[in-house]
Amino acid sequence: MFKEQYIRDNDKLKAKETLLMEIKEKNTREKIALTPRQKFVRYGAVFAAFVLVAAGVFGVTQLGKGTSATPENATLAATADSTDVREVTSYDDLYGLIESMQNNNTVYAGGVMMESAVADGAAVAEAPREGAAKSNAAVPAPTTEAGSADYSETNVQVKGVDEADIVKTDGNFIYYIAGNQLNILKPDGAGTKLISSTQLSSDDSWWGYNSEMFLLGNRLMIITQSYNTVWINDANGNYQTNTDQTSAIIYDVSNPTKPAQVVSLGQSGNYVSSRMIGDYVYLVTSQYIYNAVKGTPVTYIPSTSDGAESKLLQPTDLYIGGNPQNAAYTVIGSINLKSGANFTSAKAVFGGTSELYANADHLLLAFSRYEEETQPIAPDKDGKNVQITRSSSSTDLVLLGLAEGQITKLASGNVPGNLLNQFSMDEYQNVIRIVTTLNNWEQRIYTDGIDTYESDSTSANALYTLDLNLNVLGKIENLAKDEYVKSVRFDGDIGYFVTFRQVDPLFAVDLSNAANPRILDTLKIPGFSEYLHVFKDNLLLGIGYNADEKTGQMQGVKLSMFDTADKTNVKEVTTEKVDASWTAVGSNHKAILVDAEKNLIAFPADSNYYIYRYTADKGFTLAARVNMAADLSSWNLRGLFIGDYFYVLGDSGVTVISLSDFSVLTTVKLGK
Repeated sequence: MFKEQYIRDNDKLKAKETLLMEIKEKNTREKIALTPRQKFVRYGAVFAAFVLVAAGVFGVTQLGKGTSATPENATLAATADSTDVREVTSYDDLYGLIESMQNNNTVYAGGVMMESAVADGAAVAEAPREGAAKSNAAVPAPTTEAGSADYSETNVQVKGVDEADIVKTDGNFIYYIAGNQLNILKPDGAGTKLISSTQLSSDDSWWGYNSEMFLLGNRLMIITQSYNTVWINDANGNYQTNTDQTSAIIYDVSNPTKPAQVVSLGQSGNYVSSRMIGDYVYLVTSQYIYNAVKGTPVTYIPSTSDGAESKLLQPTDLYIGGNPQNAAYTVIGSINLKSGANFTSAKAVFGGTSELYANADHLLLAFSRYEEETQPIAPDKDGKNVQITRSSSSTDLVLLGLAEGQITKLASGNVPGNLLNQFSMDEYQNVIRIVTTLNNWEQRIYTDGIDTYESDSTSANALYTLDLNLNVLGKIENLAKDEYVKSVRFDGDIGYFVTFRQVDPLFAVDLSNAANPRILDTLKIPGFSEYLHVFKDNLLLGIGYNADEKTGQMQGVKLSMFDTADKTNVKEVTTEKVDASWTAVGSNHKAILVDAEKNLIAFPADSNYYIYRYTADKGFTLAARVNMAADLSSWNLRGLFIGDYFYVLGDSGVTVISLSDFSVLTTVKLGK
């Protein structure tokens, strides 16, 4: 009962995301701390405790820089003391750095400390606990090999770069994770059947709620949060402890009625996200370090594992930023899903990433950083003694090369401000484009007599273009002051992004000249789009919320279709008010299915799953609404089509709909 109630309560929290953001925007002292709340909402209930703690790391972690761009109104030079990310020559380099942080009373956040003691490079005995899973953090989608009919794939940011999700299909079978179970169905319209249900852990632990997976031919990889058990032999005696680990468990599903586990691979840290390019899965985790023990690298060096054998990353696989502020690693491991024998490559950057972007050649890591400077007490212009503290935010970047499972560091850099999500980053024709929100905060403590406090803050938005050395090529700054980015989408030479306070300015930006990006149009309409999707040529789909133009108060879910034929005069040609107060789409892009060829726009909202169609003359038309109130969380609702049938998947079961008339054909209950 506790698990069910927890998830229901968290669903209510997610439904209030925009309201929470609105309240925070009115509290000047908390404006800079928007990201932790967004992270809490985005990654869901099951792992919320870990994410909230980890946000402390994400908010202040720093890496090195290339050439930075600092806005003219920035109160701090965010990158003045940074240098390029550098390679490590020995484990002692990292131990010394961590020790200095501990001596300086640096606050560490997130994760479980590694407390084992083993000589350099030695194997560590472990007993991985399979099936203990994490929430669907930045959960993503599939590439699958050809099936027997046309079918949908999970919604991804970059075509050809797969993202893990809780549902996959190859057109022949549907693979769906609900709770602790892998459910495999044979899709056949009204004859759809559940053919197997596999328990992913040995108990009913709620940590098994929301694993995610990749599918490649007859290989299925399930990514789940787990633990690595290690034995310690030091001055305190001989004992064992658990450390955080992300497991990639590969199954052979050539016989879908009886999936067979092939191997269980582990990687240090909490799961952040993953991508699959070709046969290779790139797994990204964050490992937090406490109490590093000199001479025992296993207490402060990331590792990978194959079954019972664990190996530390070598010094040549480790990188350090120029002025890191917290003891955390971003670990990147690659696994060939087709062969599935072991890790092909593994690297770690000293710092905890907050967002990532990937295309076929590159992985771009973004590290949120928070700078604060307190000045000595001094008289102000009126002669009052005052101590001033100023803070600002920026984002450090590390660009990695990806080639057949090999991972190499290419460049590092920095831009002012913080990112909304992965869609804030993009690469096109060797130019990286990034949209940020820059927050500046100032506190004044007047010290004459009884201390009195004043504070204020400002925010503005910006777009930067960078080359592959992460040098800034061009920029547009000071956009939409005191508003916040709500959604971003890049489409070739054009960038679109939405900011919001009371109304929704949709910016269209010409990026054809990277050195001189230009705003083409600013469309202001009530409410805002929380997710943008190119529906087809010259049509841009937005899904978000209506809002009162005077107060900004949210008024329910809204669909918008924008005509972008004239980039200098973008028009909202039609809107549709959805009978719902909240949708997961803005926080979880895998929850929506958009297919212009089949004319389908499908997504969950509140406790229903909606299927819409769009035509120029009629606008949005509701084709079907499936009541999914029996499910614990709409966060996990998914939809897909195979041939002439549409399948709505939830914890409670799978509803099958005919695409010819959108009638419900059957509902298949899932095994328990």
